[in-house]
Amino acid sequence: MSRFLALTSNFTATPVLHLDTEAPMADLLEFTELRMRAANNMLKGLACMSARNTEDADLSHFALAAYLLLEPGCAALNTLDQRSHAGETLR
Repeated sequence: MSRFLALTSNFTATPVLHLDTEAPMADLLEFTELRMRAANNMLKGLACMSARNTEDADLSHFALAAYLLLEPGCAALNTLDQRSHAGETLR
């Protein structure tokens, strides 16, 4: 695994966002938790919305925001999984 993993949510020809796969596992966990909770709260709010009170673009905006939160969180979670399977423990 290379040290810096380009995130797939880069919408540019040259990746701008990268995940440091060698960051302390506790930091990766905190990074992941923050994004998962934010996406969960946002999607919970979306689930409570009435379709009659929303604009057509609202769903697309929520979906993009959820993706931008979840994609780096999932990348960090995968990194944690790989490192824990390699025997590293959370410090």
